[in-house]
Amino acid sequence: MKIVDLSSRSGVSEEMDSLDSSSDRLQRTLGQFELINRVVSRYRSTLTHSVLRDMAQDSSRRYRLADLGAGGCDIARWLIRRCRERGLRLTISAVERDPRAVRYARAANAGYPEIQVVEGNALDGGLLSGADYVYANHLLHHLTDAECTEFIRQIEHAAPRQYVLSDLLRSRWAYYGFWLAAGPFFHGSFIVRDGLVSIRRGFTLQEVRALVSAAAPAHPVTVCRHLPSRFTIRGGTFLNADTARSVAPGAR
Repeated sequence: MKIVDLSSRSGVSEEMDSLDSSSDRLQRTLGQFELINRVVSRYRSTLTHSVLRDMAQDSSRRYRLADLGAGGCDIARWLIRRCRERGLRLTISAVERDPRAVRYARAANAGYPEIQVVEGNALDGGLLSGADYVYANHLLHHLTDAECTEFIRQIEHAAPRQYVLSDLLRSRWAYYGFWLAAGPFFHGSFIVRDGLVSIRRGFTLQEVRALVSAAAPAHPVTVCRHLPSRFTIRGGTFLNADTARSVAPGAR
C-alpha cells in the first residue's frame, strides 16, 4: 500500500457521495454501516449520556431529534428502541440528501413510526427548527472547513438543548489500521475505499477546535477525543458544563 499524505485534509470525493454511483453497492454500504457504527462510532454511550439522560429529567414531555446525514438510520432505530424501553417519547427527523438512501431508510424503518426520513440538505438550517437535540455522525468530513463552521453556526442559532457532532480524526494509525481491519471483510460496497478517503478528509483536534472557534458559539462547547481515532463536538443550551474537557478556543 502506497504512502499517503495526511498532513492536511484531502479534497478527494467519496464514491458514494455521487448520485451516479452504483445503487447496489450503495445499498450494501448502508447495510454494512450498522456494523461499522456499532464497532467504531461510540454512539451508544454518547447518546445515552447526552440525549437519554437529559430526556429522563422530564419524561412527561415529547422531544424531537434531528439526525443529519442519517444514512440507513441504524443509529436512529437503536435510539428509539432505548427510548421505548425507558418510557421516553422521542421523534426523529432523519435527513438524507440521496433519494436512494432515503428509500432504503424508509424501508428499513418499518415498525418505527417515530422516525421520519426527510430528503434534504443537512446544511438547510430550517430543518433544525424546533429540534431539542441535533446529532450528526460522520457528516462533517463530507464538508469543507467553511461549511463545517457555518453548520455549527446554524446549530447554535437553532439553540437545541444539546447537540453532538461525531467524526473521524486523521492519522496514519487510523488510515492503515482501518485498511488492515476492514479490507478482508467488507466486499461489494464502498466501505473500504470510501472509508480510507473519509479518514483522509478527517480532522486533527487542532483543526476541529479552530472550526468551532470560528463559529463563535454562544453556548458551552466541548471537543473531546475518543478511541479509536474519533472526536465529538458537544454543545447546546443544556450542556452540563462540568463535563467539559478539551474546551475549544473561544468556547466555555
